[in-house]
Amino acid sequence: MDLYLRVRKIIQNLPRKEDKKERAWVQKYLGSDKPTRCIKTGEIKKVAKKFLKENDLSEAEFFELIDILYSRAKTFEEVDLATKFIGIRKDYREKIKLESLGQWLTYTCGWAECDTLCQSNFAVEEILGRWNEWKKFLLKLNISKNIQQRRASLVLLCKALRQSDDKRIVELAIKQVESLKSEKEILVTKAVSWILRSMYKNHKEKLAEYLNENKDSLPKIAYREAMTKVLTGKKGVNRVK
Repeated sequence: MDLYLRVRKIIQNLPRKEDKKERAWVQKYLGSDKPTRCIKTGEIKKVAKKFLKENDLSEAEFFELIDILYSRAKTFEEVDLATKFIGIRKDYREKIKLESLGQWLTYTCGWAECDTLCQSNFAVEEILGRWNEWKKFLLKLNISKNIQQRRASLVLLCKALRQSDDKRIVELAIKQVESLKSEKEILVTKAVSWILRSMYKNHKEKLAEYLNENKDSLPKIAYREAMTKVLTGKKGVNRVK
């Protein structure tokens, strides 16, 4: 049995919520075009760790499996499992072909599938260690016709912004926001809010300056949430007009 079929069988054998209406509600909430078994992400991570421990995959086998999981995914859990594999194998992740990452994003649908891949897998040292490649890649995603890639061009920088005060990161983040701030799609407007709030820890003065200069051009929700973060250190506590 090939690796993909073995992985699918493992997922199919995991207990799922029996309530069809609840599963449908969760799928809608996730924004996914794939049905979900409503398996907690912690359980998926346990499955990923166990599978990788029991299967000593070469680098080529590892990335082939990731490719197949994204391109053939029949459930949300298959996408979630692929992201957990990437998160666990740092040694392989550091060698990832960014064009492959871009391709995987085209197979995703909705905020959850995008964010499970992008929000926490890539640490700042991994991005800065290949800065020229990453910068070119993120700029390309930012102008893509694919909304999943445009969202990813913002989300992929959120962790790095929280981890580092490197000016290259925040300057690129602002450039990405400038390019997308006129969009109305919630997948983008919420990501704009997220990346701005991610600047707070290490780039508070830069964030405050940018918000003051761009109040009228930013999505209202992004400005409100980010300015509230500047003023209170929290999201959405006080309404900023």
